[in-house]
Amino acid sequence: MNIRVIPRLDIKGPNLVKGVHLEGLRVLGQPGDFAYKYYQDGADELIYVDLVASLYGRSSLLEIVKSTARRIFIPLTAGGGIRTLDDIRAMLRAGADKVCINTALFETPELITEGSRVFGSQCMVLNIEARKEPDGSWVCMHTNARESSGREVVDWAREMVDRGAGEILLTSVDYEGTGRGFDLDLIQTVSDAVNVPVIANGGAGNSEHLNQAARAVGTGGVSASSIFHYHRLEELSDAMLHDGEGNTSYIELSRSKTTSFLNGRIKAMSVSEAKEQLAEKGIECRKHSPVAVTPGTTGNGIVCVVDYGMGNLFNLARSLTNLGVEYFFTSSPDDVASADKIVIPGVGAYGDAMQRLDALGLSEAIRERVRAGVPVLGICLGMQLLFSRSMEFGENEGLGLLPGTVELLWGPDERQERAKLPHIGWNRLCLNNAISWASSELEEFPVGGPAYFVHSYVCIPENPEHVLATSEYGGVDFCSVVKKGSVCGCQFHPELSGEYGQLILKNFCFNSGY
Repeated sequence: MNIRVIPRLDIKGPNLVKGVHLEGLRVLGQPGDFAYKYYQDGADELIYVDLVASLYGRSSLLEIVKSTARRIFIPLTAGGGIRTLDDIRAMLRAGADKVCINTALFETPELITEGSRVFGSQCMVLNIEARKEPDGSWVCMHTNARESSGREVVDWAREMVDRGAGEILLTSVDYEGTGRGFDLDLIQTVSDAVNVPVIANGGAGNSEHLNQAARAVGTGGVSASSIFHYHRLEELSDAMLHDGEGNTSYIELSRSKTTSFLNGRIKAMSVSEAKEQLAEKGIECRKHSPVAVTPGTTGNGIVCVVDYGMGNLFNLARSLTNLGVEYFFTSSPDDVASADKIVIPGVGAYGDAMQRLDALGLSEAIRERVRAGVPVLGICLGMQLLFSRSMEFGENEGLGLLPGTVELLWGPDERQERAKLPHIGWNRLCLNNAISWASSELEEFPVGGPAYFVHSYVCIPENPEHVLATSEYGGVDFCSVVKKGSVCGCQFHPELSGEYGQLILKNFCFNSGY
């Protein structure tokens, strides 16, 4: 399991900003330019937070997310001013994969539950801004750390996880922007108290700080702003600076890595440099070796993407568009019955998904096309639906295209001994008994290459020869790619797995032999 290194980009209006203790915000440039550079440099995810959305009751983030999502193919979390299910839906439609919520939950805590039920817990990130009290406890702040909620951090974290939060973005307001390191006591305390991944944020000044935080969160992530942003400043041209807001003279003085940031406490570095230095300290990070994936030119028919209301179709759409794939979304069994190739995406609960497929008449249409030899690709939950049955929330019958069951990675009695669920992050794809990846969706994918996972349940095929690739998490090997005839499934999200994920989608869409 790789620790995730995640640049955080704070937004005010149309600009990327940075402050200390979330105050004294200075404009640094265009957020999309920074985000794309971080993607190219090997960032594992990106986080956008509109710092003033709750204060002013508005957000500028939708258009920023939309423009950024067209150019990056890694997970993007967005937050700020999210108060309703419609707000969540709008952010996901704009291209975000997850939303982080803070202020609204103190008035409507049920939003995290409703969001988890509708969009899946993997979409719901609890944003905690923690400030230390004189008695040594931590209190939750909101409205960009201007207001105290009166809620103790650990109690709040546990309550929100029980309500459906799948991940926690944890920021120390006292340490944020200072470059003096993370509040390790806070991170360790919260990480030990919950059974979901924690992303540590606030205070990174060098790679050793990242190393310390990574060891505290275990299977979560580490997030930083200043060390990455200041490294980018030296590349900015005068035309990229904005005079309308913020201390631009500060930026101009800070455009060299030799400049002493915050009295020498911040050592600017690129994302790739940070990951290399973490690896030298024994922290496993995703190795970023981008491949050139060019759009296809000779397609084999139009790809039919099954829309049954349980998948983030927008990120898949931008990947297919980027690859030059002709595709359409449909909920019609007649469309599926005439499809040349079929993609079944999905996030959420297995039983709900099968009910929706059956109610729409899609299940039998998919089975009929498989009997006709039409290629089918299942993604995440879509892969699990290919199997005979699932044990998620009781036994549920599946599409039955692959004999086998879907089961929890490990039972409740093992959770204290193993890693946290859901399994969120980058993991390696490994050969299964030397079964060749040639002439499959994994052709040209490097053995041990990275892919992005978000799941708690895994597929257990009855026939081991149907397992094309495996991965390991918490000491357990599991099936990560399955292949039987024209049917293929990926437990991970190729549309979020960078250029290697694009390669898998391209192979499926443009190679008739698969």
